Amino acid sequence: MDLYATPWGTFRQITLPQLMPAIVASLLLAFTFSFDDFVIAFFVAGSNTTLPIYVFSSIRRGVTPEINAIGTMVLTVSLILMIATQLLLRRRSR
Repeated sequence: MDLYATPWGTFRQITLPQLMPAIVASLLLAFTFSFDDFVIAFFVAGSNTTLPIYVFSSIRRGVTPEINAIGTMVLTVSLILMIATQLLLRRRSR
């Protein structure tokens, strides 16, 4: 800021790039833990059906190809996000 940058410019060019790895990691962890905390989702959801509740109730009736497809898509999206994050962080570090 001593070089007459605006507060928004300082945040965008200095602070945000330093915080980006922590922000991305927290997003990935929150996404992963949302599937792990079925009990909390079950009691907090109310009348809404979240994805973990839907998967759990479907598995109780038997594993169907639909559940396998959902699991495959969640795994694929997670892997794509992790790979994209690594590529983005490598490019920024150069």
